[in-house]
Amino acid sequence: MGWFILLAPGEVGSKADWFFGAGVLCLALVSLWQTASIQRQANQRAAAAAERLRTEVLAAHQRMARELDVAKQRHKAELESQQKLHAAELESQQKRHEADLQSQQRLHRAELDGQHRQAQTEHRHLRNQLQRQAIIEVSRSVGEHTQALATLWDRGASILTAADRSEREQAMRPIFEQIGQVVHDFSIEIANAHRIVDDDRLHQALTGVNEAVLMAIGVAQDVSADIVDGRTSQPDRISQAQRLMQERAAEARRLAWDLLRSGLDDAAE
Repeated sequence: MGWFILLAPGEVGSKADWFFGAGVLCLALVSLWQTASIQRQANQRAAAAAERLRTEVLAAHQRMARELDVAKQRHKAELESQQKLHAAELESQQKRHEADLQSQQRLHRAELDGQHRQAQTEHRHLRNQLQRQAIIEVSRSVGEHTQALATLWDRGASILTAADRSEREQAMRPIFEQIGQVVHDFSIEIANAHRIVDDDRLHQALTGVNEAVLMAIGVAQDVSADIVDGRTSQPDRISQAQRLMQERAAEARRLAWDLLRSGLDDAAE
């Protein structure tokens, strides 16, 4: 602009014009300087703002990264905690299940043991009943044998009065057949009782009854032989045989009843 004023063609003005022109020139220079200064400040502020924005963005990224890392760690910790809690719950459930299963098994075993004991008690009670009934049948046979001995003695006294041996022998034959049938029935009952009985004491008692019956059979044979031969027998031999059979049979019955009553007491308990 200065060069334009100085070198431009035309007339040279007054000092006032020169002064005005200089003022305008100064004003223009000041304006240019201010514009350049403002532009520089604007650029500086823009650069500072850009730097600040970059710093803030970087800080934001770093903060987000830290927050993301913290969130990941928290999520990992929560996941591990949930896994531990789930594992603890599973372990607790498994322990409860095992405890319930063991309790059910113990209860089932207890029920089976109770049923087994009940079945054993019922079986023992039934066995004792059968034993007692078998002993009763043996006692009944002993009673028939005792009665047969009494018949032998009573009728033998009248048969002994016959003078002829063959007549006495003929008269004794029905009595001996009766005694034989009684002995046969007794042998069946005593054998059946031995098969049913499973108590050693009862076996011994039955053996004692059998020995008494065998002795009574021997007495009956001796008495029959005396009657056939016309001799008088001692009366106490029959009574002793009867008494021994009755005592042995009573002992067997008592023992059988004791076993049955003991079984009933066990069942009640």
